[in-house]
Amino acid sequence: MLRSIAAKIINNGIEDAQRIGSIPPDVRLNFIIETPREEGFGDYSTNVAFILAPQLKRKPLDIANMLVGSMQGSDLCQSVTVAGAGFINFSLRDDLWQQLLKDTASKGIESLYPDVGGGRRVLIEFVSANPTGPLHIGHGRGAAVGDVLANLLGKTGHTVGREYYINDAGRQIRTLGRSTFLRLKELRGETVDYPQDLYQGDYVRELARKVIDEGIPVPAGDEEAIDSLAAYASSHIMDGIRNDLAEFGVSFDNFFLESSLYASGVVDETLAILRERGIAFERDGALWFKTSLFEKDEDRVLIKSDGENTYFTSDIAYHLDKFKRSYDVLVDIWGSDHHGYIPRLRASVQALGRNKEDLRFLLIQFVTLIKEGKPVGMSTRSGEFTTLREVLDEVGRDACRFFFLMRKSDAHLEFDLDLAKKTSNENPVYYVQYAHARIESIFRNAREAGVDTGNLAEADCSFLTLKEELDLIRWITRYHNVLEGAARSLEPHRVTFYLMELVGRFHSYYNRTRVLGNDAAVTRARLLLLSTLRGVIRDGLGLVGVSAPEKM
Repeated sequence: MLRSIAAKIINNGIEDAQRIGSIPPDVRLNFIIETPREEGFGDYSTNVAFILAPQLKRKPLDIANMLVGSMQGSDLCQSVTVAGAGFINFSLRDDLWQQLLKDTASKGIESLYPDVGGGRRVLIEFVSANPTGPLHIGHGRGAAVGDVLANLLGKTGHTVGREYYINDAGRQIRTLGRSTFLRLKELRGETVDYPQDLYQGDYVRELARKVIDEGIPVPAGDEEAIDSLAAYASSHIMDGIRNDLAEFGVSFDNFFLESSLYASGVVDETLAILRERGIAFERDGALWFKTSLFEKDEDRVLIKSDGENTYFTSDIAYHLDKFKRSYDVLVDIWGSDHHGYIPRLRASVQALGRNKEDLRFLLIQFVTLIKEGKPVGMSTRSGEFTTLREVLDEVGRDACRFFFLMRKSDAHLEFDLDLAKKTSNENPVYYVQYAHARIESIFRNAREAGVDTGNLAEADCSFLTLKEELDLIRWITRYHNVLEGAARSLEPHRVTFYLMELVGRFHSYYNRTRVLGNDAAVTRARLLLLSTLRGVIRDGLGLVGVSAPEKM
């Protein structure tokens, strides 16, 4: 889109220089076009002079000064300057921006979506909390990141699947059964020793009480009772997890059971592939994986000497199953404490014959809740953590989702509960939502005043000449670049950053400019600008999973 116009200006400048012999015809070009961080440095900046310098054996500054003259002659360019040691900053003509706004208004906000994926199928596995306890705020942050990333990739040319992996066959589920069993005995008046390695949260006692209250039959034998209670408790907890996620606005295409890997034979198939390729080997009575063939990591056990499979074995099988379902790229969203697990899993994907770039990871860093300026736990009801449900009840879905996306996922997040509840511009989500509501109010006032708000795409955008108006147009069209960058880097937080910057410029414009004036043509042009801006804000909020209210 606009970058193609920017590239055309640069290439035309190079071609002019080639025609007069200043640059040879066989130069190799792989220059970068960026948006300058500092305002006043132009619409775009390029490093083309630095790319040409070693080929021409000249200083980048000299090459940049030579190209400026050619670029200034372009009928697309408004201004060109040289910065630093040879960067070229340039701006497009105002009428190009005005026309782009008109085009966007006619074609819709969808015209700003970049096709990054080209139809590639991506499976995002996220949350995947074991059904041994309720979701905590760390899971909530991972749920928000995964859900928004899925929305983002879906808008940028990918076919996206959302999956939750349920560990229903591991030791932790049996530990839950034993925890429930002992709490049940306590509630029945028996004295029991409750070890520290069992689940300590009050939710376990509540589960045991439900067994009594609902008359759930429990087998007589201890081991049978533990197995039965493990199935009951994990199923009940999983129902709660599903309900909390639904309340949070997160849905999944598939809940994948670990046990199905064994039932379907994928685990056996995986081990056979690794043995056939010489990547699985016997040592000390166990079966090992040659991690060191692919990554700087030690070899790992697949089957222990007692014949029990490790979690690593089922994880490899799970990823094989994903690829067998014709996904091109897999994205795993994990807690930051799983960082050390990445090399071995990346190695396993290569062992299965895939490129390691076909598996990508996002790590979710810890969340600290802040209240009255101090870190707090919201209750001890759920043990040593704060549940997602508690935060949802405290601040609501919109603030919860938006705040979880206010920092990069692998950076520690301080979640200020008091700020999240404020109904003022101090609250970032309120600040963005209020911009949408304010524009809606402008349109209500316009209709009440008898202003023609129909067919705004036909408005004359040449009346949008104020610096703030042209700046808003630039930021509206930048939505394309933000979505592209966020999708390529798997960084959904870029969308919230963009929305806050965008609406900040709108609020400033609104406070300085009378939108509904006496000049009908100017008014319609400004309404077109705000209508398109409203569409971008609504679209961005929808991507983040936050409502766009008409009144506040």
